[in-house]
Amino acid sequence: MAGRLLLSSANFEHLKARAIESRKKHQANLPPNLECDINLTHFTSGFNNVVLELAFSDDVCWIARIPYQDFDDGDRISMLSEIATMKMIHKNTTIPIPHVFEFEASADQPFGYPYIIMEYLSGHILPNGLATTIPLQYRVKVAQQLANVFSELQKLTFSRIGRLWCGENVDQPVKIVAMAWHSSPGPLETSLEYFYNQRQSENREILSMHPDDPDWLTACWVLKTALTHIIIEDRVRGPFPLCHLDLHFGNMLFDNEYNLVGIIDWSHAQAGPLEQLSVCPELVIFPGLSDEENKPIVEFKNFVVESIREMERNQEKRSPLDYPEMDSLLSSNVTPLSAYMASRSAEITHRQYMASPRGSLWAGQIVAKLIYGQSVTWEQLREVYGAMPLF
Repeated sequence: MAGRLLLSSANFEHLKARAIESRKKHQANLPPNLECDINLTHFTSGFNNVVLELAFSDDVCWIARIPYQDFDDGDRISMLSEIATMKMIHKNTTIPIPHVFEFEASADQPFGYPYIIMEYLSGHILPNGLATTIPLQYRVKVAQQLANVFSELQKLTFSRIGRLWCGENVDQPVKIVAMAWHSSPGPLETSLEYFYNQRQSENREILSMHPDDPDWLTACWVLKTALTHIIIEDRVRGPFPLCHLDLHFGNMLFDNEYNLVGIIDWSHAQAGPLEQLSVCPELVIFPGLSDEENKPIVEFKNFVVESIREMERNQEKRSPLDYPEMDSLLSSNVTPLSAYMASRSAEITHRQYMASPRGSLWAGQIVAKLIYGQSVTWEQLREVYGAMPLF
């Protein structure tokens, strides 16, 4: 309903004019009679946005992403942070992402809705996970490309944990501002605050749904104590790399030769702990499958980790982008991403981060096996933690 209202009420002639102005600003020697067409019957939509194609008369295509739900001040900040993040990536990395050409973060303008006009990336999304979908002959190639994404994000660091902000017009030096979803929005100074505060907040939610249940209380304790296996001591105070937070096959575009042509949806991206950067659903096995069924994922992860390790050998030390004078405080001996990703701690981090409160009993049991192996049973853990106050 809200999407149909947008299509019937927005001033698309104005959007076409803005797109043509932007083409002329970003590209010389354009045809003097350049036109832009928007087919309002051909679009995609998600929970919050409609995406329309802007088709120019010289066969160039851009897209417009338009929020059609209620758009409040928090949404405005999120949009501007995402744009700042994408511009930062364009300027400082080779990661393939759409170029942002124009934007409006307010409905108070002739179009009537906020919007982002950006580059259209060709390519397609794979139907399933990388390790099981990509043909064998392309797997190492894709692993190396994914490793390059991780390596470049690892180098793009900040002094605190939070979202990127470059002002209302996205033209100011970057600074770190509060997160949108975290129980302690911050900005935060340490990875310990980031993981501990969020874990305890989720534990409170779990126990409110399952009061006096010893299994769920045990799961809360296991996930809480797992933090000692997650946090890298020499990385507690950063610097903190840029994290996509939703890096899975559905946000990757490939061409027919399995070249990575785009990483999309940076709406949740932020500076975060290195441990958080390691979280990638493409690199984690499925507990319910056999070793043979999980073998492609294990091999693919090994390719990725080894490629990151090779890239780290030639990686130069960089100052945090929001705090250039921090250079003298950086240590060259901190734990690198490849070492952490190869450890069991990375899988514990993944299980911890990806567990919703409703799925935390299962996650707690998986994490318990990762920590204790077969030497301690769930029943033994329940004997210890099943009646112990958590707070």
